[in-house]
Amino acid sequence: MVACALGGAAWAQTAPAPAPAPAASAANPSAPAPARAASAPPAAQVPAPAAAPAADAPQQIVVEGRGLNDADIRRDATVGMTVVGRDELDQHGDTSVLDVLQRLPGISLDGDMPRLRGLGGGYTLILINGEPAPPGFSLDQLAPGDIERIEVIKGPTAEQGGVAGSINVILRSAPKLRTREVRAALGYRALSPQGSTTLSWGDRIGAIGFQVPLTAYTWANAGEGRVERVSRPVGSTRREDRVSSQDEWRGGGVNFTPRLDWKLSDTDTLNTQLFLQRNESRNLTRRGTEVLVGTPVTTVAERSASRGTWEMQRLQGQWVHKQADGGRLEIKGSAQSTLSRSWGQWQGRNALGAQTAQRDSLNGQRERRLSQSGRWRQPFGETHTLLAGWEVEERHRRELRRLFEDYGSGANERRDGSLGRPYVAEVLRQVVYAQDEWLPDPAWSVVAGFRGERQRSTVTGQGEHVEASHGALLPIAHVRYAFDARSKRVLRVSASQSLRAPDASLLLSRYSFNGNYERDQANTPLAADSAGNPGLQPEKATAFELAFETQLPAGGVLSLGAFHRQIDQLIRRRIALESVPEAPVPRWVSRPANIGTARSTGFEFEIKGRARELLAGWPGPASALQLRASLSLYRSAVEQIDDPDARLEGQPPWQATLGFDDRVARTGISYGASFSMTPSFSTAQTDRQRIWRSAVRRLDAFVAWRVDGQLQFRLAANNLFPIDAVSRSSVADLDGFTASTASRRSAVAQVTANAVLRF
Repeated sequence: MVACALGGAAWAQTAPAPAPAPAASAANPSAPAPARAASAPPAAQVPAPAAAPAADAPQQIVVEGRGLNDADIRRDATVGMTVVGRDELDQHGDTSVLDVLQRLPGISLDGDMPRLRGLGGGYTLILINGEPAPPGFSLDQLAPGDIERIEVIKGPTAEQGGVAGSINVILRSAPKLRTREVRAALGYRALSPQGSTTLSWGDRIGAIGFQVPLTAYTWANAGEGRVERVSRPVGSTRREDRVSSQDEWRGGGVNFTPRLDWKLSDTDTLNTQLFLQRNESRNLTRRGTEVLVGTPVTTVAERSASRGTWEMQRLQGQWVHKQADGGRLEIKGSAQSTLSRSWGQWQGRNALGAQTAQRDSLNGQRERRLSQSGRWRQPFGETHTLLAGWEVEERHRRELRRLFEDYGSGANERRDGSLGRPYVAEVLRQVVYAQDEWLPDPAWSVVAGFRGERQRSTVTGQGEHVEASHGALLPIAHVRYAFDARSKRVLRVSASQSLRAPDASLLLSRYSFNGNYERDQANTPLAADSAGNPGLQPEKATAFELAFETQLPAGGVLSLGAFHRQIDQLIRRRIALESVPEAPVPRWVSRPANIGTARSTGFEFEIKGRARELLAGWPGPASALQLRASLSLYRSAVEQIDDPDARLEGQPPWQATLGFDDRVARTGISYGASFSMTPSFSTAQTDRQRIWRSAVRRLDAFVAWRVDGQLQFRLAANNLFPIDAVSRSSVADLDGFTASTASRRSAVAQVTANAVLRF
């Protein structure tokens, strides 16, 4: 068993070591900042001494400084990044991390999963304290009150990969002074009220500091959907049906994330953090099927009820040693366990209300993870700093799906496909990296290095045993040029390579039936069964970035950027009609495959600042109105698909955000709004298969009242004027089969009131 620990961006929780150039961000140590010359105040501001001091009088020198704020970290970083710190989190008072992310440029949401530059599904790394978020974890279950800051890095670094980049959520660290805080929220979205409560206590006793946050939360939501399906199998007649559904989701959970910092000496620090989470869910779905054209079906009404639990335990430890020559050594370790269990029951009835079938399901999944990592940062010479490190991670995952038919009249467990057979995966990942941070002069920062990755996966299930391994040496280079001594205008250029390994579960054939069609019935390409592919290879991305950023006089920022990525061995699902041993009739089956090369190019624009510096003639020089806007344009293509819409999965042509924040002078009242939009677009998955998604528009607004430094109230409305989500899928002449599906899912608004008390 390999003992392991945290890697990569988890260094975010510690301050950079003293060096010729301080690190731009602890989460991004590959970003040195040019040294800044100290500037003396103007002569006119220096009062003349009343009398000359005595020759032997001691002279006192006072040095004043401040820590880096969010704008400083962003400005000094070699890699483009966005930082949302504690001040901004408190200003908006969001009750969900997703509300924070959807305001940021270049980030969109696919359900509860954020996507950088329109890319999700493993392209965007989601990290908690620098470690990958576990399976089943949702950022929506993490309270902003538990967060120190969020770092969005737009590209791979030597310490962290990520084809599109990474989103690193740093939990709160021990404070320097005593802090006690209570946060309470109550809201409504559908079905019933939902709420959350967070209690946080932080203090420092001698050399030991601690932070103890506890959060409890509930949720409730509902939705309605309608699906219309049309199919025409080869040599058969046309069939049309309509399926209407009503869904309900309820649940609740608790988070406990205590942290302890112990300063052992002037050179050594020990940090530990525990992250415990548990939630329970209860879901209910009702469906009705109406046949418009074709042979009637036996089951016209369905009811599905399920309940489940998900829990996680994670323990992290870190030892930091500072050397007298400015070097810094960090050793980290972590252990994590997640457990997911669910129970479900499905019942079908005919037009007369008589039960036609019943199925009961039991599903379980457990994953254990160990990691160990180290990082050494050492300045040498006048202008160089060496950064080197390693990471070893071991994961063990076990899943079991069980299905019982007609449970009430006698258990009849199905053991076909992936049912009734355990699935076991073991993954060993090893990483080494090194880079040189070179400051040839105060204007230039050059980072050049490599990241070596190796992964070995062993998967067992359904009578199969598959072993796969891959490795690569990935070069990374970043250049930053400051046009002025204060780094108000900065140019960044990057070139890098990164890997995206397939999930271990995709390496097994592991046949799974589509629940819309019985196993003895022929399904359609749009309701295909799924299976894996033991021959899958990892995707390899080569990226180039160019960005210009300028700081506006009143603290705003204007940023222009462009990027290009080439992804080799692109993984995409292909659908084919197969004769499979699990079914008596041929079935349409979807399997992942490496299909070739894809390219993605984009342009990004961001501007934010005070209205009086962005809009000429804006009244009131003391106006606190802050404006922000962003626009991202994307164009992607898959070489092996001859279609102008052969884009990367889920990447829209463009996305835009607009927003403002303002304060009412001398009242403590602030208010603001955010608007985001993504257009409708079509994606050609293959030469004969296409998916269309409707436009997404979201408007959020809030008003807050800061009574004093201890008490604050906030009222927020999310997804005002909701619009239904519409999608269409179609296949044309796929082995003679033509089919289409159109679905509509309702959306709801949410209103939340919260209060924060600090004492």
